[in-house]
Amino acid sequence: MKVVVFGAGAVGTWYGGWLKASGADVTFVARGETKHRLETHPVELRGPQGSTYVSVEVVEKLNDVAADLVIFATKTIGSVDLPPQLPGDAVILTTQNSVELPTLAVEKYGADRVIPGVVRAFLHNVAPGITEHDGNIQSLTIGSIHPATAQIVERIAAAFKATPITTTIAPDIMADVWAKAMFVSPFGALGAVFAKPLGILRTRYRDSLRHLMEEVERTARAHGVELPATIVADTLNFADAQSPDATSSMQRDIMAGKANELDAQVGAVIRMGRRLDMELPAHRLVLDILSTRIG
Repeated sequence: MKVVVFGAGAVGTWYGGWLKASGADVTFVARGETKHRLETHPVELRGPQGSTYVSVEVVEKLNDVAADLVIFATKTIGSVDLPPQLPGDAVILTTQNSVELPTLAVEKYGADRVIPGVVRAFLHNVAPGITEHDGNIQSLTIGSIHPATAQIVERIAAAFKATPITTTIAPDIMADVWAKAMFVSPFGALGAVFAKPLGILRTRYRDSLRHLMEEVERTARAHGVELPATIVADTLNFADAQSPDATSSMQRDIMAGKANELDAQVGAVIRMGRRLDMELPAHRLVLDILSTRIG
């Protein structure tokens, strides 16, 4: 299986780097400084036990290389920049924190060429080609939304078995896409609004956090996604189990004045609601507040 990682940020270098280290055939698509770094230095995968160094192949354009699988690992800032076309008969694995992106990918390429994925890991892109992991969860959940992708989903899971990344095949992957969004989007948005870590959000602002989660749940169910009846309570319990000092990457980017995933996360939930003429006032409020603040 020829794997191409489109995007060499934190997720791309960590997941693609470990695949390469395990012996998989992996090529990265990168540009500018990142491309130069990958051409002249090995990828550095940093963890609490030390660093692993992996030399990788890199090209500038997706159509410069053959592929069976494209891992789409770019950070979604502003508009979704899906590749114009996929090489040959390749399928694309989405990894972004966006409930909208799998739908957009299906509309562009067809359901038989899209595999939604959910990444769970606290990763930090220290510099181009250098990614740091906190030593806790590092997982990938994938699943088929079309029978044609069932075999390659199995092959992806088998490839990751040789890495430290725990990989699960979900019978209903879109439920997991929405379940993750229920945590990361409200957590990141509310954290940016109040400039507070998770420990404050889940106590002082718990009602607001719950209300945002309930809007995500309602939107998912309206799209036919089957979530557990206790999904909001389960997500709050998960939040309670995390470090009180935790902040999300979106929150940190917003507070630092950097390009961020506000539209890709909060805006995406709003747009998925609008597809069914749903209004999400809590999401609209935090989006308006943060958009005004960012300018």
